[in-house]
Amino acid sequence: MRLTACVSSQVGCPLRCSFCATGKGGYSRNLKRHEIVEQVLAIEEILKHRVTNVVFMGMGEPMLNLKAVLEAHQCLNKDVQIGQRMITISTVGVPNTIRRLASYKLQSTLAVSLHAPNQTLRETIVPSAKTYPLEAIMKDCRDYFLATSRRVSFEYALLAGVNDKAEHALELAELLHKWGRGYHVNLIPFNPIDGTDYQRPHKKSVQAFATTLESRKITVSIRQTRGLDASAACGQLRNEFQKHPLLTNSDIMQPQIGMAVAC
Repeated sequence: MRLTACVSSQVGCPLRCSFCATGKGGYSRNLKRHEIVEQVLAIEEILKHRVTNVVFMGMGEPMLNLKAVLEAHQCLNKDVQIGQRMITISTVGVPNTIRRLASYKLQSTLAVSLHAPNQTLRETIVPSAKTYPLEAIMKDCRDYFLATSRRVSFEYALLAGVNDKAEHALELAELLHKWGRGYHVNLIPFNPIDGTDYQRPHKKSVQAFATTLESRKITVSIRQTRGLDASAACGQLRNEFQKHPLLTNSDIMQPQIGMAVAC
């Protein structure tokens, strides 16, 4: 049986994507290597089953805690015996970090939270996009594929009436074709959170978006929603019990970079 662990790399998140509850809750600190690995071990202990896949898609921006993420990646691969190809590292895009990750030549999947087919729309959904233009992200993703031969997955949260129209799908397909091959699109219907007017699109709209991409020879999947009943679905993770606001200082936006070490 396949069992995927979705792990966090930070307590909170400083990037504040407009559709994500984690960012709206603010940021506290980076998680350490052992705190990341222990999430996987805890899941195995609770479910009495071996974790087969790990995705760095929980709380936080992994590229802002790259040193600990790489160290945890090595521990999970060497000590917990999870293959590199079974590990996915996600990012909304932090300048220079995709190139640095590519330099390690890992056999893991890079997942980039895109959410829009053009720079203008992306900046309204992902405020941090102002510091990392779409063209620069796409170039770095192409270089990642060339360096590792591992395809890049683009995560695309579908927001009803915002980025889910046919013209958006066509523009996205054109963008991906412009930058080469080795790409996959993972569509994520928006999961409701407090404090936003975004709406979840109808199933027909989601399928129509996927069909349009497929008609343009783009490999696409639609994420099956899990965890809605516990407010633990994609974009919903937040500490409901915090008593004080978390940090918002711009200093936390600097990525923590270093060589991975053994556990």
